[in-house]
Amino acid sequence: MIKDKALALEVCNRMLKINGSLDEAIVFVQAHCSAEELDIFKQAMGEVMYMVFEQALIPIYKQHPDLVPEGQRVSGITD
Repeated sequence: MIKDKALALEVCNRMLKINGSLDEAIVFVQAHCSAEELDIFKQAMGEVMYMVFEQALIPIYKQHPDLVPEGQRVSGITD
């Protein structure tokens, strides 16, 4: 996907920040919304997180396996 390792690392860091922001949004919704709203929101954010991982991070990790964060297991890459 991205051949240049330094650029790939920067993109990975940005994608991981996206997932962190989504986690923070879930915590916010949990504190301010009903259980039903939270469940719907969590489902939607899970889909977004999956897409970020599957469509952006996995292709980069396949090309640059050493960019997989320490302790993270990625099927087919770090098994």
